Amino acid sequence: MIKDIQNDSVDDFQSFIKNEVIKKGNKLKGKHAPISEIIDRIPKSLSIDKIIDLGEKKKNYFLLIVKNYIKQPKFRYFLAISLANNSSDLLVHIAKDYAIENDLKLIQYSIFPKTLRIQLLLLKEIKKVDDYTNYITKLSNIRKEFRINLGKIKDLLENK
Repeated sequence: MIKDIQNDSVDDFQSFIKNEVIKKGNKLKGKHAPISEIIDRIPKSLSIDKIIDLGEKKKNYFLLIVKNYIKQPKFRYFLAISLANNSSDLLVHIAKDYAIENDLKLIQYSIFPKTLRIQLLLLKEIKKVDDYTNYITKLSNIRKEFRINLGKIKDLLENK
């Protein structure tokens, strides 16, 4: 019985991603470099299957569909928001506290491989439909706060 409930929720999540997110977004073309995560001090590679730009209604949001390094689940889904279009060490240093406080992953990644711009992304893995809507608002608030702090730094430099 419990196994059936878990399978139903996985099926609901899969259909939600397929029907509500992927159909409404735009798939980004091109080959994408893999991302990695560290498990037990060993880096594991997660190859990118698709990147969906959720830009029409959710600007600066992306859904990364990655192939898992283990068999089950076959794919993992990461909701990403772009904090900055051009990443730098300074921006990473400023954003790392947001990532640590909110249990997010912070990566420098080229979403558009034909351009040489490396974006600063905050990632959160989503596993349920409720996670998707909750993290959209949470990531939006973090981005707003990050941009405000970035503006304060800019003002301090200009007033010097």
